Amino acid sequence: MILAGGAGTRFWPASRSARPKHFIPLLGGTSLFEATLRRVRELAPPERTWVVSASGLAQATRRALRGHAGVRLLLEPEARDTAAAIAWAAARIEAEDPEALMGVFPADHHIPAPRAFARSVRAAARAASDGEGLVLVGIEPTRPDTAYGYLWLGDRVRGAAHAVRRFVEKPSASRAKRFLRDGQYLWNAGMLVASPRRVLAEAEALAPELWKPLGPSLARIAGGGRVAAGAFARAYRRVRPVSFDYAVLERTSRALAVRGRFRWSDLGSWNALEEHLERRGGNAVGGTPPAALIEASGNVIWNTTDKAVALLGVRDLVIVETQDALLICPKDRAQEVRQVVGQLARERRQKLI
Repeated sequence: MILAGGAGTRFWPASRSARPKHFIPLLGGTSLFEATLRRVRELAPPERTWVVSASGLAQATRRALRGHAGVRLLLEPEARDTAAAIAWAAARIEAEDPEALMGVFPADHHIPAPRAFARSVRAAARAASDGEGLVLVGIEPTRPDTAYGYLWLGDRVRGAAHAVRRFVEKPSASRAKRFLRDGQYLWNAGMLVASPRRVLAEAEALAPELWKPLGPSLARIAGGGRVAAGAFARAYRRVRPVSFDYAVLERTSRALAVRGRFRWSDLGSWNALEEHLERRGGNAVGGTPPAALIEASGNVIWNTTDKAVALLGVRDLVIVETQDALLICPKDRAQEVRQVVGQLARERRQKLI
């Protein structure tokens, strides 16, 4: 199951409401969504691959799915974060194959080693095969990153899987360094393997904000029944937006994790591209090369136009040029780009968002 309904506001101005981050070829000529579809082919054929996206992205998602015949598409009546999306897919999968395991993967991550990814997911599937655990694929940290959440591992309990003692939100620099030295912390990559039945049971037991409005519909769907589209949409819209991490994983005693030993990035903001782009004079460059770089270093430059971009005497900036917008900000504030989108929305400048 691929989660493909995100807005990607931190990648403005390239990412827009009609064509968010995962549909953009940020690295090379392939979009992150296309790369994800190809990667999960290591695990399941198209007819056992499900995509959950937003109704507002229906056209873009269907266009991106050309060439992937057989892939199932669920369009949310309204975006309600990942808890509702995962629970809805779990109900649909449970109805079709009660013996299945489901793997949940975001559409906008960069994983350049699909076979190593698949090995780790299969280890998670083995740990989840008894239908009891919610098994995460965490990433072994390579640096003390403060932009990621972490999983604190406990004892090994099943195969390669460890109990998750605690979910730790983005830590301070000093704590992140300690986590790296400790060796018992993984980056939380938002990848999950579990039986659909277990997903639904934990949602019912632990997430009233999801289950009270939507649970009756999900239970009926999981049992093979039908729910009228209008009634389902009304119930879905009553769900308070909440992540599956918060609603279920941080509340359950069944969270496990396996170590993901592969290169990974959630590409959470423009500065996260730095290690993946071509290097020119100490700068990271994507798209059209700069016309001139003079006493400029540590910058991230992404230009998809034919305009000439020249840098003189500047350091540690993000510079993004599109046909109708230009973003310039310090690298250490790249996580705040969504504020620009918020201001444009308040000013009703819809063409720019």
